[in-house]
Amino acid sequence: MLRGGVLENIDIEVTPSLVDSVYRRALRNRTYFKLHPDEKAILYLARRLSRISSPTLKEILLRIFEKVESYLISRYRVLSIGLGILRKRIEQAVKLGYEKAIEWLDDIDLVVYLGISYLNTSPIYRRI
Repeated sequence: MLRGGVLENIDIEVTPSLVDSVYRRALRNRTYFKLHPDEKAILYLARRLSRISSPTLKEILLRIFEKVESYLISRYRVLSIGLGILRKRIEQAVKLGYEKAIEWLDDIDLVVYLGISYLNTSPIYRRI
């Protein structure tokens, strides 16, 4: 269906309940506000339909679904990279005798900061 996307060659039945669940997930994860205003309107209005039979509307909705999921994937990537960096820093701090470094695991903001900092660093300077 979508050219070059993840959902290519997959026949997904798009129902109003599916649209509603993606809409709620986008709101919950704050990805709804990163969408284009037209995409927001389509997503909001499509959940009010009794059924979705238009192939064009289905294709547009699948593109919107893919955007919402890509934001979630990038958030997962930031957290996994940040946790990896934090784990190494905690190991170094414990080896140097700073036992309170284990408490850093409770700070999710630090994990996000480290992940975003790493992703914004030029590939030339990156090393883990």
